[in-house]
Amino acid sequence: MNDHPKQQNAPGQSRVARRRARVRADLLAAARQVFARRGYQDATITEITQLADVAMGTFYLHFRDKEQLFAALAEQGLQIIRDQILAVLATRSSEQTIPLVIGTLLQSAYEQRELFLLICAGEGQNITQTYIFSAEEGLAELLLPALQVAKDQGQLATYDPVLLARLMISMIIQAITWWLENDEPGPDVMAEHILYLVGHGLPAWLLA
Repeated sequence: MNDHPKQQNAPGQSRVARRRARVRADLLAAARQVFARRGYQDATITEITQLADVAMGTFYLHFRDKEQLFAALAEQGLQIIRDQILAVLATRSSEQTIPLVIGTLLQSAYEQRELFLLICAGEGQNITQTYIFSAEEGLAELLLPALQVAKDQGQLATYDPVLLARLMISMIIQAITWWLENDEPGPDVMAEHILYLVGHGLPAWLLA
């Protein structure tokens, strides 16, 4: 008998959860616009709530302050990139992992250039540092299985696959920071540059 009231409440609880998720999504979408237009320092919670058509009190049910909202926005952007990479890997499993990861990551990051400009600028960098480091680790882990196979086959000599994965991700991060001031080259050409350097290296005479 005690289960019946719970079953009656379940649809209502589900509606509350869906509404809460929609409000949060609206706040994040509004924040992305306001931060892009104003920058982190000049953006205000008032402007964000007005754009999202959300009461100020409702804002504080979702986020403690502007800093937490900005961190959530950065986390969302980084998660979008990871989800897109995983989706590509799942649907194109017959292709080489490393080119797929590099190409998809660069394409997704290029589409979110405004967000990365915010993340890498001033106060934004301090707020999102933990998320960026975690994202870099997660992306490196996507490269690691292919490198480990090469290591097991004796093709990487004494080189550490974990370190190689992190170095490749560092190259990609530098490519993304290039776009903070330059729109070109686009993601396809940028991927070609990185893959050339990874696959062929520099001419030997440059290193002698």
